[in-house]
Amino acid sequence: MKYISPSIFLINFVYWAFIFTSILAIRYYDIGGIAFINDASIQIPLIRIFANGPIIGFLVALPYSFAEAFLKDKGLYRNSLGRIIFNRTLYLFIISSLVLFLLAYLNYRLDVISKNIDHASIGFSRYIFSPTVGFLFLGALVGNIILTLFRTLQSKIGAEELSVILAGKYRPPLEVMRAFMFLDLQASTTIAEQLGHQTYSRFIQDCFNDLHNALVATDATVYQYVGDEAVLTWPMAIAAKNNNFLEAYFIFQDILDSRSTYYQRTYGIKPFFKAGVNIGPVMAAEVGLARREIAYHGDVLNTAARIQSLCNKYNAALLCSEVVVNHMERLQDYKIVEKEELILRGKTKKVKVFQIEPNRI
Repeated sequence: MKYISPSIFLINFVYWAFIFTSILAIRYYDIGGIAFINDASIQIPLIRIFANGPIIGFLVALPYSFAEAFLKDKGLYRNSLGRIIFNRTLYLFIISSLVLFLLAYLNYRLDVISKNIDHASIGFSRYIFSPTVGFLFLGALVGNIILTLFRTLQSKIGAEELSVILAGKYRPPLEVMRAFMFLDLQASTTIAEQLGHQTYSRFIQDCFNDLHNALVATDATVYQYVGDEAVLTWPMAIAAKNNNFLEAYFIFQDILDSRSTYYQRTYGIKPFFKAGVNIGPVMAAEVGLARREIAYHGDVLNTAARIQSLCNKYNAALLCSEVVVNHMERLQDYKIVEKEELILRGKTKKVKVFQIEPNRI
């Protein structure tokens, strides 16, 4: 299972700490300094009441973040959108509820030891069903629903694209540096004829479902799915880090290789994809009103697509431009072969095209 991202954990911590601190603050000022039980004889120090919010937020965010990563690894997002929302809300509410129950019990024991609560007159059952604890559980439920809807929207649209649409960053078109990878299924026409359109659609669906882990591992965003082709993209700061703009392809192909038995048994075919990669400046623009998305315009995409189309000519799995090679890290980990300097179809400038293969140990 992939480790949890520190940024994801931090977001979860701030989110849950805010929710639980707000609930405790509202309850505190609503009932006049009483922590959990509506009994004026029970006085809980103010510092303890407000310390509980961040503590609960931290202790919920930690298992919550691990659970999110676990659910991704176990194929949560292979279900329908409705099932994803229901399952995610249910599983993560159970986790947050267990943490709340444990913390409520620890708080109750602390209040008994501190003689803030008379154990004889107020048992744990009354404590756990008190209005304040009830509001904490309600906050956990509502918080899970909101976060589930947001994270599902992120998964559907893409975290990067959602954030820039919400911020309106590309309402006026803006020039940005990005990397693009065009992934295309080899012999797609032959495979489609062999399988028939219904089975072929399931075959392509399986392939792109298997692409998911490669996207997560390399922080890639799917710009477009076009038939049997997928276009991946990265901002430059992420693209060159750990050679994400190359590793996405090799991870994807490794996944397909590891599932070759499934594909052979189900379809009688082992899928193989070809890829073309290019980097450069493009114009990013938010397009559409009823359905908004980010569109990229520029020669960089056309060049990447044309580089990918040369894979058959050179019997290569992955080809890229010279600018990609110039941005690569750890060159010793790869076999880099310059094919030739070409004038690509529809272009006037020559482009050096390189074949990239990982050095397998």
